[in-house]
Amino acid sequence: MPAAKAFSLDCFDGELARRMSPLEWQRIRTLRDHPGFLDGLARYGALMPDYFSHNIMLNRVVTEAWRFEMLVYTLHLHDQRDPGDPRSGLTIANLQRLCAAQKCASRGRVLAILGIMTVAGYLRRSKPTGDGRVVLLEPSAAFIDIVEGWNQRILAIGDAIVADDPLAPWHEAHPRFGWEMRRLGAEGLLRGWKLLDPFPEVNHFVSRDGGWMLLLSCVAETMRLGGRDSLVPLSIDLKAFGARFGVSRSHLRRLLESAYAAGLLDAPPRNGAQIVLSPVLVASFLACMASELDYYRGHALTTRDGMKAGRDGVPAAAPLPVAQTPL
Repeated sequence: MPAAKAFSLDCFDGELARRMSPLEWQRIRTLRDHPGFLDGLARYGALMPDYFSHNIMLNRVVTEAWRFEMLVYTLHLHDQRDPGDPRSGLTIANLQRLCAAQKCASRGRVLAILGIMTVAGYLRRSKPTGDGRVVLLEPSAAFIDIVEGWNQRILAIGDAIVADDPLAPWHEAHPRFGWEMRRLGAEGLLRGWKLLDPFPEVNHFVSRDGGWMLLLSCVAETMRLGGRDSLVPLSIDLKAFGARFGVSRSHLRRLLESAYAAGLLDAPPRNGAQIVLSPVLVASFLACMASELDYYRGHALTTRDGMKAGRDGVPAAAPLPVAQTPL
């Protein structure tokens, strides 16, 4: 078994800084270098795998990168619908056009995922639009519950890092909070912000089914075992892990083998019995995680401050989308 490797958060900083603007790198590094950041990693590793565990439909819909981005646009189209325009809102055609423009999913992929979401009860047909050629879709209460549960966990992870400015309690107390935060996040994506572009090492995993959970679990475990300053070889029962997140053992084995071929593992994986993450992969993942958490945290702070300023008006008193109300 290979020996543990020394590791530090800044071991790959020179390369990471060259991949983005100085302002973007400073934004990421500020959160990553916060004294509570690795507490946030531990919280991330504790909350998210349990949330997705043994929910095959949720894993089919959310955990690949392009699917997650597509879901952001799904909610954005629903929330931005103009009641006076029967062609606005969440329709198959509108989502296909938006995903094509953002280069995150083909027309066929959009249609397939919308079909899965409809069968799973995450989407339903809405009331007639006045134009019989337009089929308007609406997120169900069950799907909104899943999204809000994800939001609550992301904010709780951020709160574990920056404990003196908690946002998860605000999310719990204000039903409109999540929608306003997601609106800002979607607008950022539409302006061109892409989480994974500077982090191809992370994208190698996140672009494949089960990859996000596998990488998160491996990084959290190797740093737990290594005391946060070294990377320790680890083992994962690929059969049990795959059953937990709706992928096959052979799929996970191929993912690890391809990661080794790409230089992201420092030893050949032996069917999950010997996984040695490279410092480059871990540094890239932690910077990516800091980018993600800071992105959502920034929009959450903006939303909270706006709600405080307009407690008796928009957005605090804005009407909820139809699907947010009880069925």
